[in-house]
Amino acid sequence: MITMANSIPKDFIDNLIADSDIVSVINNYVSLTKKGNNYTCCCPFHEEKTPSFVVSPQKAIFHCFGCGAGGNVLTFVKDHEGLTFVEAVERLAEINNVTVPREKSFVQNDFSKSYEINEMAANFYFKSLKDPGNKNIVEYLKARGISGETAKNFKIGFADFNQTKLLTELNGKFSDKEILEAGIFLKNEKGFYPFQRNRVVFPIQNSSGKIIGFGGRVIDDSQPKYLNSKDSKFFNKTRELYGFNNAKKDQKTDDFIVTEGYMDVVMLSEHGVNNAVASLGTAFSQNHMNAMFKMRRKITFCFDSDEAGLKAAWRALQISLKNVFDDRTVRFLFLPEGYDPDSFVKEKGNKEFYKKLERAMVLESFTFQYLKRGKKLDSPEDIRQIIFEFKKLLPQITSETLKETLLQKFSTELNINKDLLLKDDAPDRKISFKKEVKVKKVNYENEFLLLIFLLENFKEDLNKVSSEFLDFLKSSKKTEIELLKEVLLFKDYEESSVKETPLYAKAMMLGLNFTKEEALIEFIRVSDQIRLEYDELFTDFLINLAKKRELTAERKENLQKLLNLRDNNSIQEEELIQFLNTYS
Repeated sequence: MITMANSIPKDFIDNLIADSDIVSVINNYVSLTKKGNNYTCCCPFHEEKTPSFVVSPQKAIFHCFGCGAGGNVLTFVKDHEGLTFVEAVERLAEINNVTVPREKSFVQNDFSKSYEINEMAANFYFKSLKDPGNKNIVEYLKARGISGETAKNFKIGFADFNQTKLLTELNGKFSDKEILEAGIFLKNEKGFYPFQRNRVVFPIQNSSGKIIGFGGRVIDDSQPKYLNSKDSKFFNKTRELYGFNNAKKDQKTDDFIVTEGYMDVVMLSEHGVNNAVASLGTAFSQNHMNAMFKMRRKITFCFDSDEAGLKAAWRALQISLKNVFDDRTVRFLFLPEGYDPDSFVKEKGNKEFYKKLERAMVLESFTFQYLKRGKKLDSPEDIRQIIFEFKKLLPQITSETLKETLLQKFSTELNINKDLLLKDDAPDRKISFKKEVKVKKVNYENEFLLLIFLLENFKEDLNKVSSEFLDFLKSSKKTEIELLKEVLLFKDYEESSVKETPLYAKAMMLGLNFTKEEALIEFIRVSDQIRLEYDELFTDFLINLAKKRELTAERKENLQKLLNLRDNNSIQEEELIQFLNTYS
């Protein structure tokens, strides 16, 4: 890996991007299909059956409307191949058959020395187990059920208080800066001292098998019980999983088992279960899920049955809702009370563990079981609470199939109609309004995107109605409207920062075809849809238009409904309603 001493010349990068044919480059990785002015395919960054990945040759950008990935040709190469920025520049230059300038801009300064230092430390810690003075450590590992072969496979070792010999070896080969960057030693006014001390250590490997850090466990009552290497440029706990490099090599399964700790992974492997991983003292993250789903289609979370384990599983479920679709499966296994994977497999063996694994709860079942904890299904109050919590999950669900199966599960278990699970729980006045006018609640991001698209492509044609809408924005203090005002910036649009936002890039990728007349109608419809959410303001606006006989049929209908909903039925407004009934 090459890193920059100063920087790559900006004009070289700009020219490299400009000279690259984004369609041709991306087509080398995936099969693109022409659609109008753009090109589409199923997204290479997430699993999907319906293409939502779009490449615009005119704007030289790509965007996925499914997962949100997007950028220019360099971004694609970087993200698709998992490269650093500099590596991506090198790769794109190679594709274009040009040479990256190297005179003073580059130095060879990658992580290889840090990897080498961590590897030397792991070997040193492992050899320490053979030290006669550490016989008690070997006995401890044996008592935990860890064989010598398993200890060797995972390179489990012991970090003693005295690591002078290791430091001497490192000093003979590496600079102080390089030693500190590797994270094995820290430094104070007295000199270097080891980060891991008096702990059994578990080397942590990245997906390439490079040792990037250590997890240390005390063998007594000292605190903290577990200590992980500090985050660095090459080690991030939210991205790495303990045991992942070994687990992905297991060809006998299409499943990853996610556990809570190092010992769970090690003991499962000791008993022939080789597809287990563990997070590194942090909550399960989106990065973890992405890494596993790239390799396999199933993930089973196996956490403790205590409150902490249940909460960890629930956090994992919420991440899963955004990532389970098509053939992806997420399950949850909770072992009998008092057991974790380590103790269970040690006492009962892998056959019993696999039996439990076969009966792991599907995502739908765990969702219901978690939300109904401590509640009675014959209590209307408890049922309402379950429904309330369930509805909060619905916006997080990506897959329509998953949403349908969850709705079916809760509908059956609670003995209620599915429509009730989808019904808006807004106050009666609001619900009545929505039923009559038949306007769905605005998805603001989508509405923003469409308005930006229309303004960018039909600015002059929309001048009157956009100015009209701007007046409305100025008079409102609603949070969403304030945000819209900031995003769209109708005045001085060209001078605004709109074009620098991801929202703008998404809008430009919409690829919609409108005539001038259609654009005008669509802008009015969308802006009215937003105004309908704030009926008091919009009512006054429509009343003024009605007095000037400038209402469309749709706006006339909206005004009639809005007036009917007003609490203050003045004589003037009653007369206005009568007027509207004869208005043509």
